[in-house]
Amino acid sequence: MPLVMTSHSGVVVPATAPSTSSAVIGQRPAMLSMPSLVGDPQIGAMASCLLVRHASSAVLGLVLAGVGGRIRRRRALRSTTSRRVTSADVADHPPLQIEDAPEDLSEQRVLAGKELDGKPWPSPKNDRLLKAARGEKVDRAPKWMMRQAGRYLPEYQALLKTSDFFTVCKTPSLAAEITLQPYRRYNTLDALIIFSDILVIPVAMGMPCGMEPAVGPKFEFAIETPADLAKLNLKPDVDATLSYVFDAIFFTRQRVENEVPVIGFCGAPWTLMGYMVEGGAVRSFDRAKKWLYLYPEESRKLLSALRDIIVEYLVGQYDSGAPLLTVFDTNCGEVPPSVYEEFCVADLKYIAAEIKRRRPHALMSVFPKDGEIATFNDSDYDVVGCSWTTSPARARRDCPDKTLQGNLDPYLLYADPAVIRERAKRMVREFGVDKYICNLGHGMLPTHPTDGPQAFHEGVNAVLRDDAPAPAGGDVEAGGPPAPSVVASFTAPLTFHLEDGATVSVPFAAEGARGLQRSLTEFIAMFKKKMAAEKPQRWENFEYAWAQDGLKLELFCNPNAFATIFDVKMFLTVRCRDQIKVTSDVPLSTLQGDLESYVA
Repeated sequence: MPLVMTSHSGVVVPATAPSTSSAVIGQRPAMLSMPSLVGDPQIGAMASCLLVRHASSAVLGLVLAGVGGRIRRRRALRSTTSRRVTSADVADHPPLQIEDAPEDLSEQRVLAGKELDGKPWPSPKNDRLLKAARGEKVDRAPKWMMRQAGRYLPEYQALLKTSDFFTVCKTPSLAAEITLQPYRRYNTLDALIIFSDILVIPVAMGMPCGMEPAVGPKFEFAIETPADLAKLNLKPDVDATLSYVFDAIFFTRQRVENEVPVIGFCGAPWTLMGYMVEGGAVRSFDRAKKWLYLYPEESRKLLSALRDIIVEYLVGQYDSGAPLLTVFDTNCGEVPPSVYEEFCVADLKYIAAEIKRRRPHALMSVFPKDGEIATFNDSDYDVVGCSWTTSPARARRDCPDKTLQGNLDPYLLYADPAVIRERAKRMVREFGVDKYICNLGHGMLPTHPTDGPQAFHEGVNAVLRDDAPAPAGGDVEAGGPPAPSVVASFTAPLTFHLEDGATVSVPFAAEGARGLQRSLTEFIAMFKKKMAAEKPQRWENFEYAWAQDGLKLELFCNPNAFATIFDVKMFLTVRCRDQIKVTSDVPLSTLQGDLESYVA
């Protein structure tokens, strides 16, 4: 007998099996579909994770009845079948708790937004994240995780067995369920982030998109030449095309009963343009970068159109109940800083300024992944995120006026829980609790174990403001050992032989030279372990800092970029007060020789 479902009108309709082809967003989604019960060897496991409820003595059904008035009918979806669950295909997970969305959800949302009449949304019971975003003092660092809702959770995977990715995004009851799943597992989370996708904006512009297995999102066409811009609607009706996201935010806020804030988000113009030009997910954005240089005026036209859509989209999210809005520029580091400044920065700053003008109580966050965050210290963003490639000390120095967010290496979550806890504690101390939101340096990965985030939360919770209100001293790498910071009197200049044959002499001290030698010895020992390792893994960056009377010398190396110890180069920076005087690569062997000559 096929699985059936009851519509809002009460009519029982068959639920067809999901298609094996990739679903396409850009068309009205079908209702939630489930596989047939007939001949399915995994139905026991499927039934246990999705409920099934007796619609009659002869029919199993998922009842999605309409609810009037308040949005408060919840049920845990548990199996009513007596068949024993033996399939290992569905991992153990909490039961799904899909709650019916009322037929008039959109009307309720619009009315609630109007009733605000310019006032902020009522503060959530746990407002730690919002306080930190405003720069207010909190008892401990608030925390959430990029991509915390979704792919690594068994309960998410179970739900996706019954539907497809974009249909879930467009179904408020399902998007809310997935948004809530990490909060049930990790109940000290300080925020939810709505389950959606950055590519819903290009879809609203007329680019249908499907999710292909083992590939990712793929558009029906790419923006290959400027002529393809004619295929796009550069001024779509945001309320008409993206209201399902607004409904999902409003419904999620109702379901969580305003316990914690719901974060809204979007992709930045440059990141969205990258996907649109490439036609979907790719390993590198070569075609998109060529577009910037080949068609600069058309690039600005597309970026400006995306900017204006984003403003409307984020205002709509705020009006639906998201007090903090995040702009993710995942592709920031794909272009040189000067190109990013030329094409992207002004639009990003405009987004924050315009939203603040229209919604003064909205809090804004930007994540320029692998970019120069100092660019945003004078912007209207309240929060600036940094990836794991930036040390906490450098982030504080580059963006002193903002609340910072980040930046644990996501790969650390594969480590032993005890290691994760200690690294998380160290990271909080290095950033300091004040003006800090604890997060990862990028998103959760599909293969992450669920105990990794738990250890992350436990580590963060263990550091209270009284323990570390301000950043720990010295330049440090997130999750890595503290970089030595030496202050001593000058004795003689240390001459560095740079890669291009030039030399630079820096006033230095014997204590600093010996400290640097010790640090390099430890780095070389670690690198030898890297070369001897049987399995590839990510190794911690090396950072060294020495400062005296306004002069600062810094050395940085990413060991993962080099195959052998003979290839290793250090990146040298010499600063005088706030000005960078020298930047250059220095071969490790040359640096060792320079130090030996100095100490001798």
